[in-house]
Amino acid sequence: MRFTSLLFVVILSTGCAGVGVVATSDPLAKLNDAEILFVQQNRPLLAERLIREAMDIYQEQGDSRGLGHANREYADLLLSSSVSGKWANYYRKNGFQDRTATYDNRITKASEYYTKALEHYARAADQFRSANRYDYLTNVYYNMANSYYRLDDRAKACHFYDETLGAYNENIRRNPSVKPFSPSGTVADLVSAEKKQAGCD
Repeated sequence: MRFTSLLFVVILSTGCAGVGVVATSDPLAKLNDAEILFVQQNRPLLAERLIREAMDIYQEQGDSRGLGHANREYADLLLSSSVSGKWANYYRKNGFQDRTATYDNRITKASEYYTKALEHYARAADQFRSANRYDYLTNVYYNMANSYYRLDDRAKACHFYDETLGAYNENIRRNPSVKPFSPSGTVADLVSAEKKQAGCD
């Protein structure tokens, strides 16, 4: 099972949210902290709390891209080995903060959260296209591709990987001096690797 970090993200945080976690009111930092907690540290309970807090903040802000990120992250949490491993008995007994999610239906619920994420991302994409924000559009398309990949919709995943590259190239054309962040190599390299893993032609 793979987990892909939010693309082009910087964590900014202050204060204390839990043992080893710095408190912040920044919802994006909460999501990045949550991913580290459940992917690397096997701490899904605190991760879930941070994701739900981020979701609430984005809802109050009316931030479609943020809601896409938060819903995608919650889906990733539901499918994580952190939930199905050491914490399986806890979740079987207590369920999740989303009271409609149980250990047994978590895979179905994850699909629902990916679908919600895609709805929010689609709204954000419309906004960013209208505003000519191809930097943000690159990010949204990339996360749409990953969400479709997790839903086993290869055709749409591959389409949005191509859209990611298109938006990225348009951003570079309009802003030749920008240096976008990618966790490994160029954005084109990252997307190429993702397309190969997804089995795109």
